[in-house]
Amino acid sequence: MSVYINKRIIDKCQENIQALRTTIDGIKQTDEARLRQEYDRLVEGLRDAHVARETDLRLSNPILPDDILQEAVPGNIRSAEHFVAFMKRFLEYVKTRLRVQHVVHESPASFLKDIFEKVYIDRKPLRFCAERLRSLLRTLEIADITDFSPLSLMASFATLVSTYVKGFTIIIEPFDDKTPNVINPIMHFTCLDASLAIKPVFDRFQSVIITSGTLSPLDMYPKILNFHPVIMASFTMTLARPCICPMIVSKGNDQVAITSKFDARDDLAVIRNYGTLLLDMASVVPDGMVCFFTSYMYMESIVTAWYEQGIIDNLLRKKLLFIETQDAAETSMALHNYRKACSNGRGAILMSVARGKVSEGIDFDHQYGRCVIMFGIPYVYTQSRILKARLEYLRDQFQIKENDFLTFDAMRHAAQCVGRCIRGKTDYGIMVFADKRFARADKRNKLPKWIREHLKESLMNLSIEETVQISKKFLRQMAQPFTLEDQLGVSLLTKEQLENELLKKRAEQRAYQSF
Repeated sequence: MSVYINKRIIDKCQENIQALRTTIDGIKQTDEARLRQEYDRLVEGLRDAHVARETDLRLSNPILPDDILQEAVPGNIRSAEHFVAFMKRFLEYVKTRLRVQHVVHESPASFLKDIFEKVYIDRKPLRFCAERLRSLLRTLEIADITDFSPLSLMASFATLVSTYVKGFTIIIEPFDDKTPNVINPIMHFTCLDASLAIKPVFDRFQSVIITSGTLSPLDMYPKILNFHPVIMASFTMTLARPCICPMIVSKGNDQVAITSKFDARDDLAVIRNYGTLLLDMASVVPDGMVCFFTSYMYMESIVTAWYEQGIIDNLLRKKLLFIETQDAAETSMALHNYRKACSNGRGAILMSVARGKVSEGIDFDHQYGRCVIMFGIPYVYTQSRILKARLEYLRDQFQIKENDFLTFDAMRHAAQCVGRCIRGKTDYGIMVFADKRFARADKRNKLPKWIREHLKESLMNLSIEETVQISKKFLRQMAQPFTLEDQLGVSLLTKEQLENELLKKRAEQRAYQSF
């Protein structure tokens, strides 16, 4: 539900508006009745959207408020030509708002007041923009609606900013954080309240089950999503063998503490120990290894230092090396070649970034991820104005302390990263948390239960040498024969257990029917 708009999106929107004008002019000459039918339909209201929502053809969309489904579309945007002209006027206003020399922070109410005073755009037609554009694209029978994604984004922004007074903020910056020396104005319309996005789901369904392998700690989610759970439970993994080996490395062989804290990031001893850890683990772990860093900038500085120290050359003697970049095509190619190297027995190391493309949604099962190393705790960039606004909102509305949320968010992402290597009951993998801060109770206790139960006291505060020795022992254990029979009755149900469950269910049904 968050939207960001920059000059590039504005230019694309102008192209979309011109394309719509051309298409409408063409249809007026050949099939004007089609436009007239749409106009008549809009007079009656957004019936199609209401029917789709009631019949579950489309789950309730937070962008489209329920109350406007019963109303007629305002007269000044019913006509296709009038709506396109309206969107052009709105676009020109947004374009002028991007001409800033300093940071602007305002509420949606302030934005609506300013737009009314300057260009006389009322709130009501703005609320219909998202669905009105969707209706127009259907009427014009646009083949590829993805071409109109920029304009759809702008229409969604118009609907959102005119619908939600609370839970959102607008931040206009004269430059992007990534390029602070280049003038590149950007408008952030940010959702601060996650409960707004899931509220339609709670309203639509009587029972909702939220489940994930990284929902930890559980008590944080009812606060953030603003609901009262009937049942809250955390389950362990039913495994026939201890196939997970989490470890916390807190120091190098030279006893120098390992951490990615800001004041220690340029410490050559820490960088060297990180390189030694990766090099030693690459010597004992077969097939694929995945490493996660806290940011692209940190990964770049670490890899540069490793190259100067000769660590990269030594790594290439063990395995091939691939690096995730911010370019999607390059990352896809690196991932493809990484998998190929793991499959043909050469072995490979993939260096990635927490919160990046690889850390979410990509599985590294079996030979693709026998070891995952998390270099540091992946805290979000704390100087972001958007983050500061969100933290302030959570503190005021839900009484969530800033440090609690930051730690919760960082540990959730760390768990997502290391969990990439375990994707099934027959899989196994090593999880290395390379930062002394992971050993603290306030950090460790926020990891999921299925990781914590394997993270024994003897696996914390390890040196690099101890980590390597434990990994060797674990890999030898995993190399022993493991058959289907070993899993029956433990991680898989036996035939007798299935039959007993079936008989029990039938008995319960008969007892229920007798009442």
